[in-house]
Amino acid sequence: AESSSSKKEEFIAVLDEDDQWERKRQEKLRKVIEKSTSGNSIGAHSIGSYVSSGSHSTSREIILALKEEFAKSSNPVSVSIVYGLINAIIVLPVIMSFGNIIYQDGFFRPYLPILVKLTLCSGVVHQLCFSAFSTLPFAVGSVQDAGLIFLSTIATGMVKYCQDRGCTDEEILATVLVGLPLFTSTLGVGLIIIGYLKLAGFVQKLPTTVVGGYLAFIGFFCGQSALSMLSHVNVSGVLEWYKFMHPQPLLLMFPGVAGGASIFIAVRNLRHMATLPLSIALLLSLFYLALYVTGTTIDDAKELGWMSAADAPPVWYHTWDYIQFDQVIWSAMPGQGMTALSMILVVALSSSLDIAAIDLELPKPLEYNYELRMVGISNFVSGMTGGYTGSYIFSQTIFSLRAGIRSRVCGFVIAIVASIAIVMPISILDIVPNFIFASLLIMICIDLMIEWLWDVRKKLSKVEYSVTLMTFVLIQALGVEYGILAGIVIHLILTRLLTGKGNGKDSSSTSPTTSSIPTPDETSAFFIGDEHCTYKSTDAGDEIQNTFMNGVSVDIEGGTQNILN
Repeated sequence: AESSSSKKEEFIAVLDEDDQWERKRQEKLRKVIEKSTSGNSIGAHSIGSYVSSGSHSTSREIILALKEEFAKSSNPVSVSIVYGLINAIIVLPVIMSFGNIIYQDGFFRPYLPILVKLTLCSGVVHQLCFSAFSTLPFAVGSVQDAGLIFLSTIATGMVKYCQDRGCTDEEILATVLVGLPLFTSTLGVGLIIIGYLKLAGFVQKLPTTVVGGYLAFIGFFCGQSALSMLSHVNVSGVLEWYKFMHPQPLLLMFPGVAGGASIFIAVRNLRHMATLPLSIALLLSLFYLALYVTGTTIDDAKELGWMSAADAPPVWYHTWDYIQFDQVIWSAMPGQGMTALSMILVVALSSSLDIAAIDLELPKPLEYNYELRMVGISNFVSGMTGGYTGSYIFSQTIFSLRAGIRSRVCGFVIAIVASIAIVMPISILDIVPNFIFASLLIMICIDLMIEWLWDVRKKLSKVEYSVTLMTFVLIQALGVEYGILAGIVIHLILTRLLTGKGNGKDSSSTSPTTSSIPTPDETSAFFIGDEHCTYKSTDAGDEIQNTFMNGVSVDIEGGTQNILN
């Protein structure tokens, strides 16, 4: 007894749920990286090839193995319904905010109620497709942020083209409401082809430095759209922000900016699924309390600019009435080809990263190319029904996975709730003030810009960080598609300078060993693409160990989906 009591007591640490999931994710990531670095050369077993080959298993075997894994457990239908309602409450306000981004041009303001309903319809179509075709029974998919800027750019370009030629409002609306779904369907076909030809690994080679600049610009664009929505002032870039600097616009913008900053702080510090919906409910309550205290009516609030003054939308089955093919100005389409091509590449990359993030949480691997084809089918169907681009909402998908949801009922409940919002006889814009939607966009703006213009500096070398900043500025100056191309060119030039003969080393001869594999604390950046690389900061400057970003490394804990975390 004495000898046993003298022994040092040992305790087994008990991890909470989040710690257990994080340890599991890090262990899986380590295995993938070990797989990618086990050859005689850097590119011998890349993560990209691992993704494409599925560990040398056929696509059908991977899909069946995952389905069998999920079939081992189940949950009550009532639980699936509850989590479907929770997801719907979180996702629907964001979808409506995205509708305001797509149609941020001042021309669309009188038609926003019906255009927001079209965006909700697209969200319903995406969710139905994901619930029906995804390998994951708990999948959540909807209109996504990656394609919004391209759609907004296309819409604004078409409006300008038609207005310059004296077209009527009916012709402009018809052109945009046919053009955007047409390009969305084209995107869907492109994703299907990429997945069918197993090209997901090649799409993932877009450099992180460029992706980071683009994601930061998404945040900037969301913020600018929010300010335009609040102030009723149209701006096309930061050089026109002086238009906001007047008393009335500043007054209208203040609640949205303050609300967005408050939601961002709350979501970042109170990591609970109820934080976002409760924040929205609190802001809405404060608005109506202010109306009551000041004796202001709803009509007064609309006249003062606090709420949308657009006409009430027609009955829900007339939502598609503006889609009239005989009114379309077809000559406005070809000029948007470059933007549409850029959209295909960026959305394909974004979808690949969503799939990668989900894959890290699963007990068995996902078949990337199949999932990319499924996203393509969803976009094709969305376009054919008058909708817009979409993909996985990976944070809500992971949320449902961790909650133990194994039924497709959850996804169908989300679609049903969105459908109810569509068929309601009143417009949600008639009861929800502008600053609520703007607050969500401001939150997205703050989140993405902090993540990709500030926090990312800790994960990239100084040279790479400068490329991210330059890409962000170039997109501002040259537009999305040409800014991205310019960023890629700068990245390639620096890659050549830092990994070529100038450093006196041949990077292709470097063979990583197990010692180069990051520790769990070093793997917050997820490596995906053609080659594995780690970063090492030295006094002589920030150098890249092994390679200079010949693939993509994206922080899946942050980035575009933090808004729904």
